[in-house]
Amino acid sequence: MIMFMAAGFFPLAVTARQDTLSAYSAASRFWCLPGKCISIVKSSYEKPNLSFLVLHDDENTGLEAAHDFCSKNGGAIVELQYGSERNISFGNGRIKFAFDPNQIFNNAGVQKTLKKYSHQLPRPEAIKQVRGLALAVLENYQADSLGYFVTLHNNSEGRFNILSYLRDPKFDGVADSVFINSAMDADDFVLVTEPGFFSYLKRSAVNVVLQSPAATDGSLSVYAQRNGIPYVNIEVQDGHYDEHFRLIGLVADMLSELKNKELYVAK
Repeated sequence: MIMFMAAGFFPLAVTARQDTLSAYSAASRFWCLPGKCISIVKSSYEKPNLSFLVLHDDENTGLEAAHDFCSKNGGAIVELQYGSERNISFGNGRIKFAFDPNQIFNNAGVQKTLKKYSHQLPRPEAIKQVRGLALAVLENYQADSLGYFVTLHNNSEGRFNILSYLRDPKFDGVADSVFINSAMDADDFVLVTEPGFFSYLKRSAVNVVLQSPAATDGSLSVYAQRNGIPYVNIEVQDGHYDEHFRLIGLVADMLSELKNKELYVAK
């Protein structure tokens, strides 16, 4: 019989720091799975502004750009820390599981990602505990009060990029519309769920994908779309810091401008 310890939050120390540009505090909490504790870290800068979410612990270019943006303009960042890897592995003894933390925002998604990355079939208790992590992320980010999600992801050269939505059968039905600026690197783009966001970024000559309402997986973008929460993912090749910083600023301007025009209304 495999025993699982109870999952849940465990508080860590809260730290505060005065930077030359902006003071911030960082609060960390654990969500524990068997043999693995994930730290959910929230960095809050002194001046309110955008809140960002980083789900993969091996994608650091966006995280660095977000901290630099927030140190100058204010804002907050919620990130998962679990060992500088893309997937999260956990388990005791011979029973080991692994999953992609961006595929856990519905039950079907959790089962699929556990099955894909684990050496054995997912067990009900493991599914329940991974779903608990998803709920903990949502609780810490507080999208219901913010009225949006802004996530940050990094990819690798020659793999997934905006052309994947047009050429890779795996992404059939995911995109409603795609705009490509040939002057931009295909690895650098933004995925959105709101037509108003798509139009704004297209006018700004930015590579952009409008997700189809028919998209079905366990990703946060699908969760957001199905729950009526506007979603933006800024996806940039690892190491393209300047482009990630530029796109963060552009998205900040977009959310502010469209909100003022009542084309985007935060809850």
